[in-house]
Amino acid sequence: MLTREGARERLSRFRETLGGDIEAALICRPEHLLYLGNFYPLPNSLNLHGSGYLLIERDGPCTLFTDNWLAGDAVEAPPEDSSPVDLVLSATWYDCVKPAVSRAGAVASLVNETLEKKKIGRLAAETSFLPRQAAACVDSVIDCEPTLLSMRERKYPDEIEAIRKGVRTAEAVHSASRELLEPGLREIDYYAQLVARATSEAETPFVMMCDLASGERAAGGGGAPGKRVIDEGDLVILDIFPYVEGYRGDITNTLVAGGNPTSDQADLFALVTSSLEKAEALLRPGTPAAAFSEAIIETFSAAGEELVHHAGHAIGLGHPEAPELVLESDRIIESGMVLTLEPGVYGKPSGGIRLEHDYLITDEGFERLSNHELGLA
Repeated sequence: MLTREGARERLSRFRETLGGDIEAALICRPEHLLYLGNFYPLPNSLNLHGSGYLLIERDGPCTLFTDNWLAGDAVEAPPEDSSPVDLVLSATWYDCVKPAVSRAGAVASLVNETLEKKKIGRLAAETSFLPRQAAACVDSVIDCEPTLLSMRERKYPDEIEAIRKGVRTAEAVHSASRELLEPGLREIDYYAQLVARATSEAETPFVMMCDLASGERAAGGGGAPGKRVIDEGDLVILDIFPYVEGYRGDITNTLVAGGNPTSDQADLFALVTSSLEKAEALLRPGTPAAAFSEAIIETFSAAGEELVHHAGHAIGLGHPEAPELVLESDRIIESGMVLTLEPGVYGKPSGGIRLEHDYLITDEGFERLSNHELGLA
């Protein structure tokens, strides 16, 4: 979970970006409510569809708006001492006595009433996410989402710890992957067993986002687990990016069912491994984002293969996050970014292979955050 100190530091930095003619910012995107307000409804609870807003006055308090079901969580989970907000205001949508009203509408109306009382006329907000009802009284709205997206690129220490938890959860999946993989098992049943192992590791409910695809589905690049039966000798792509307390890890390995790879599969695995190592050697501040794709493409081209997706991307609150490691990027890698590298080759008669690690860019180079075993067997 993020810390109060980290959230306060981000709030302070964000306030500094507000122009003198902007009286307040209204944050409503769930990722940014966590980022700035340490507000995170559990995705596995009835509060998944609750709503929240963070009103950040340029020269005043920070107020969290939510509904009566979530108001307790706002000061208890996260614990009260981890919340940076000055005030929590809640709107009642359902009290088990009267019929329920619109949950989102009740909170939006409370926000608009408050803005009107405070006579806030010029507002910063994430314009692609802001419901009109929440700021109907405001004269003008300036988009602040580009500022927040830029801030998110370089991670704070508490964010890095949150990402580490996501990585550890993904590593628990990979740790169990060899033991649990059996020919004759359906992908979805394999997935279910992996989730059980990872939940114990995370020690909290989480959302198991992933690509888990075997055989011809792996050759097609991946996808969510389905009803396909995994056959002896199938390649199985395990791209695991769990959503744990709002942040993600993202790591991949490819296994062969039965544990006996063919020479073609072994050669393909060696090629993808070589491309990963060459891209990893470029991980340091100042490297152009496009250079990672160039290194992987060069390695693949020498073997008659091609890179059909990005070389990697940043991770954190979103998936993927900027900067994306693509050929046409003009971005430069900076210290404090957390990146993945994920080369893959697909469309082969033997299937498809993808490998991936996560990295924190440091002043000196990088720290590899993931330590799962790469190997077909």
